[in-house]
Amino acid sequence: MAKAPPYLVKLVEPVMIGADVSVRRFILAPGDAIPWHRHSTIDDLCVLLSGALCVQTRGPEGEHLLRPGDTHHTTAGTPHRLSNISGEDCSFLLIQGVGTRDFVKLEVTA
Repeated sequence: MAKAPPYLVKLVEPVMIGADVSVRRFILAPGDAIPWHRHSTIDDLCVLLSGALCVQTRGPEGEHLLRPGDTHHTTAGTPHRLSNISGEDCSFLLIQGVGTRDFVKLEVTA
């Protein structure tokens, strides 16, 4: 069984978990966010199913607003944060791989 993430959101549902690839469905309630973090060896691919999602990145700096059907690819090592920016739940698939999954939480700096 996969361990719980180090943050609280409305729902994290495993779709497919393999040795070096995973697919999970996330539901973020209004105001929910996955805090600033990076992954050592895996890429993230977000596929927004419903609602609105903001993916912020550092190095390169960016703010990407996703609408249903949009995708965003975050490469391994890139600091990023995901947040629901709408007044309704947002749902997305998070596809991660190929590599060892980790979650390196980053300190917030002003």
